[in-house]
Amino acid sequence: MTRGTWTTLLEDLLCGLVHAMNNRVTALSAFVELAAMDGNLIEPPVLREEITRLHHVNALVGMLATCHDEMEALEIRAVLELAVTIHSHHPRIRSTPCTIVQSGVVPPVRVPRWALLRLLLLMVDAARRAGTAGHDRGVEVRFSGDEAAVRVQIVSSEPLGADADSLAAACEGGLTYSAGVCMLQLPSLLEIRRLERRVQCS
Repeated sequence: MTRGTWTTLLEDLLCGLVHAMNNRVTALSAFVELAAMDGNLIEPPVLREEITRLHHVNALVGMLATCHDEMEALEIRAVLELAVTIHSHHPRIRSTPCTIVQSGVVPPVRVPRWALLRLLLLMVDAARRAGTAGHDRGVEVRFSGDEAAVRVQIVSSEPLGADADSLAAACEGGLTYSAGVCMLQLPSLLEIRRLERRVQCS
């Protein structure tokens, strides 16, 4: 992928995650120095908490680095929540609250996890930027679905661009932009299986 929207966002997110990781390492180092000065052992619960936080940030970095082409059955909400969590480390626009709003029962999708995560990160980023520009107190990422498709919708000041279109295509879906609203539509797992059965029977 050429340098563009995703690469720029990735650099920002990695800077934020590295900063968070450095904070955890600094805290652990301080605990060790205090223990050495006082001759006391570090309190196990405190140490465990800091190590858990460090592992969490490390796992988020790993999620950004992973890029496998395998299609997986995924719940869209779980990937959305991960995208919001990762984006909360953005060094400049993380303070804008982002709420996930689900309408009805939403079926799973079958997509490459890495592509869907990156696409949803771009959507969260666009929503937060639009909210920040409009001095909004918060933004929403809405998603819904039926037997045929799953839809994710945000308010955005502009289309997401070529990188997002490529990621949507990797997920066998599509992006539309109209009247300040960007919508991602993906075929549901039920629809994919229905189409596969039709091909097998033809």
